[in-house]
Amino acid sequence: FLPVHKTLTAEGIEVQWATNVLGYLWMTRGLVEALQRGMPSRVIMVASYWAGGMDLRDTQFQRRSYDPDTAYRQAKQADRMLAAILAEELSPLQISVTSCHPGDANSPLSNSLGFGGSETPEEAAATPLWLATSEAALSQPGKYFEHKRMKPCSFCSNSAQMDQLRALLDSFCRD
Repeated sequence: FLPVHKTLTAEGIEVQWATNVLGYLWMTRGLVEALQRGMPSRVIMVASYWAGGMDLRDTQFQRRSYDPDTAYRQAKQADRMLAAILAEELSPLQISVTSCHPGDANSPLSNSLGFGGSETPEEAAATPLWLATSEAALSQPGKYFEHKRMKPCSFCSNSAQMDQLRALLDSFCRD
C-alpha cells in the first residue's frame, strides 16, 4: 500500500512514517521483555536500498508537497537509522537489531514505485530469512544488509542526523 495522496492516521501522523518507522519503534520497544526471555533475540527491520531524501525538519510533509515516493524513501532511510539506534539501546540486553533490503519481488508496492521487481517471493525473502537464522548476522547489530551481505550505510555514519532522528522519535514516544 502506497498512498498517492497524503494520508494521516487517526493520531494525525503521516501514514508511511507511522507504519514504516513508528510501527517498528513502538513494536520493538513494546516487545523488549519478551525478546529478553528469548535471548539472544533478533529484530529485523525491512528497509530498502531505495532509501534516502529524508527531511528531518518535515517528516510529516507539513511544509513541502507530499510525494509518495519521497515519503516511502525517507521512511526507509529512517528504518536503517532506527535499526542502528535500537541496536545501540538493545545490544546490552542481547537483542540484535539489523535492517535489510528485502529483495525485488514483483508486488503491488514495487509496481507502484515503478520498478516491478524481478525476484520470486522466495528469492526476495532470502536476506530477511538469513538475518533471522544466521549466527554471523547475530553478531552484527545495527548493520544494513543486501543479498545476505553487510553494506555500509552512509545514513548511519552521520552522527548529527542520527541524534536528530533519535530526538524526533523520542517526541513520538511521549504520552
